[in-house]
Amino acid sequence: MGWIKSQSVLPRGTPSVRLCEGGPGFSHFMRLQAPLHSCAIYVRTVDIPRTKQRRRMVAKAHEGGYDADCRATVAALNATCRAIHRVAVKVLWSRLFSLRPLVKCMPADLWTENVEDGSDLRSTISLTRPPDASEWGRFQSNAALVTSFKRFGLAPDIDEDTYRTLCLYHPGSHPLLPNLRELIWEEPDADVFEYGFQLLGPKLTTLHLGQPPSDSLLLPILRSLHVKCPRLAHLSVQCRSSIGPVDPVVSRSISQLDHLETVDMALPLFEDALIHIATLPGLSVAKVFIPRIPSIHDHLLSLDLPLFPSLSVLQLSAIGLEESFAHLMRLTASTQLTEVHLCTAHDPPAPMLREFLDILSNGPSRDILSAVSIFSPLPSSIPLMLSLSALPPLDRPECFLDASVLEPLFSCPELTELELNSFFIKLDDELIRLLATAFPRLQSLRLMPPYNAGRISEVTLEGLLPLFRHCPDLTHLAVPVNASAPPRALDDTMHPSELLTLEVADSPIGFPDEVAAFLSAHCTHPSFSILSAQVHEGDRDPEHMRLRELHSAMWDQVTRMVRLFVRVRSQERHGRAGKAPDR
Repeated sequence: MGWIKSQSVLPRGTPSVRLCEGGPGFSHFMRLQAPLHSCAIYVRTVDIPRTKQRRRMVAKAHEGGYDADCRATVAALNATCRAIHRVAVKVLWSRLFSLRPLVKCMPADLWTENVEDGSDLRSTISLTRPPDASEWGRFQSNAALVTSFKRFGLAPDIDEDTYRTLCLYHPGSHPLLPNLRELIWEEPDADVFEYGFQLLGPKLTTLHLGQPPSDSLLLPILRSLHVKCPRLAHLSVQCRSSIGPVDPVVSRSISQLDHLETVDMALPLFEDALIHIATLPGLSVAKVFIPRIPSIHDHLLSLDLPLFPSLSVLQLSAIGLEESFAHLMRLTASTQLTEVHLCTAHDPPAPMLREFLDILSNGPSRDILSAVSIFSPLPSSIPLMLSLSALPPLDRPECFLDASVLEPLFSCPELTELELNSFFIKLDDELIRLLATAFPRLQSLRLMPPYNAGRISEVTLEGLLPLFRHCPDLTHLAVPVNASAPPRALDDTMHPSELLTLEVADSPIGFPDEVAAFLSAHCTHPSFSILSAQVHEGDRDPEHMRLRELHSAMWDQVTRMVRLFVRVRSQERHGRAGKAPDR
């Protein structure tokens, strides 16, 4: 086999270079050969006897996705021999971030490009005239190879005029990318976002729509999913606003998608879509928003059939915790449910939340439940609350989250992740002790307010000791503490913890050296770090901002001192272990 010239235009950034010793891509290719003993490399030829081996080689080189070096390696293989050419071109075109490479497959007089700073990612491309039917050949042949298209970023891919021209003059009735299976669409331009409709096709199985300039732009795409993408298996839709528009046509469309395996919908759904999703036999992930419409909750409460037979992850979002939520949990039949997340705009009353957790902890998946999180308010509404310096009324004892509310979860022995996000958490040392005792397998524990507002926690540094003692696998801990007073004397009987990160939010601190000495006796991982709130991470109260800046600097000092103390103690232990005993 000799050198050949590629007959297909490759995406920009994947040059067709010759694979010679010392040349571009050669070192990557040589590393590629290590596990493939049957492949021999020469200066001008490559002997690859089987198609399967060729595919393994090209796929191995392309594992880096859109990494420039990996793409250069595959391009170099493409230039080597005809045996590799067909597979390499297919791999290089299979995944795209931009439609610009396809536009460049058209005749050179048909398009013009303005490049900024020599970067193709910052370039703009436009058509100079509508293309004739005879000028689409190379565009269509390479577009047929694209199976994944991911569009996100602050700059538009191509402008509205170019999209409109491509869609109007594209020959045939099939989509621009006829074999597309994965579409990630986060186009920032409002005039361009709607053209995502033109990329939908019958082979699409994965669709993510996110960060639309306006939530209303999502509706035309979602309304047509059952017609355009009948085999859709993975659907994710994120809104720009806290609560997206309620549209019955969207729900009707989703209720006709029979192959869904994962659903993550920030838009509220009506009962037809909710019931359809809940009864799908192959659904493993369900993240849905249930609107506050009485008829919907009445319909859900009237259900009397097993739901979510194969579910592993469930997230329920709503304005408030409704009685229908507990009923849905009671009907959940899955024995594989490992994660449950509850997100509400308003803090739920403690009795209703306890009932929900009680049903969850007595369900068929209680022995494998590994992650539970409760968010109030909705994460998407926190920026607005911050801008308004809004705090909920804190004199609502019916919403307080204490150990009695969480007690039903104590019967779930496999819980490894617990997250509570609310202004109404009653944080104190006793709660920490009960959680540490109930969940010895904890790996991540987060007990935080939605944002920093200068409130002082009742948890002390000594109150963290039960976690260090009973939870050996704990690696991430987020809980505000009151470190204004120096901690008590070190407990020499404590076992070292493998804690990697300790988030303290805007916790006050008064004696950084003594705090560092205390933590270094328990947090012995060499990469241990403390994350504290920065000056602008919280409300805009001038005094709170001043204290955040002061305390953040002191917590950074503690991190440096803890690492130093841990290193010194480690060296001392190794020194004593290596020292010969006196005779």
